[in-house]
Amino acid sequence: MKNDENKIRKNAFMKYKNIEEEFFEIDKEKKLAKISLSFDRVSEIFDLNYISKMPVLSDDFMEWITSAFSIIPSRYKIQVSISFGDYEGYSEQQLNDIFWKNIVLSAKSKRDSQRKRNSIAYGLIAAGIVLFAGMILTEINWDTESVMKPIISYVSDIATTVAFWEAMTILIVERKEQRSYLISVEKRFAGVSFEKQ
Repeated sequence: MKNDENKIRKNAFMKYKNIEEEFFEIDKEKKLAKISLSFDRVSEIFDLNYISKMPVLSDDFMEWITSAFSIIPSRYKIQVSISFGDYEGYSEQQLNDIFWKNIVLSAKSKRDSQRKRNSIAYGLIAAGIVLFAGMILTEINWDTESVMKPIISYVSDIATTVAFWEAMTILIVERKEQRSYLISVEKRFAGVSFEKQ
């Protein structure tokens, strides 16, 4: 009975193996997926809270762009087409310039943030080493039997494990996510176009 359920489930997933084709225009020959976004006004993609020389793209808009990399299989490059009902005085060239400079700003801020997180990770590794050394010294040098010895050893053991675990999460998992984002932007982004509705 359970095998039948597994077969049915597997067949259902195989049937929808290329489900993204149901949602997006995909050119298999050119290995290109086209994603279209539509807005009433250009200002809808900007974070209007920033008072800056150049408009800053909103977090929601940037999330839509980056989510395309996870929705579309990695074998396809991504072409984003953005249409507006009202250009609000912006030209296509200005919008293109704003878009790419914001992409670079986002990548730079992610890279800078990762560097800070790496510093924290190295600090956690140093703290873990100190805690581990302290735990070993406590075991070796604490001659008298006391209730405190196992408590201190236990707390040191947990603190050491947590410090190393957090450091490895930052250095391995988060760094991989960051590199994956940068590689996606650099290698999978075929381009962006702006159109009038």
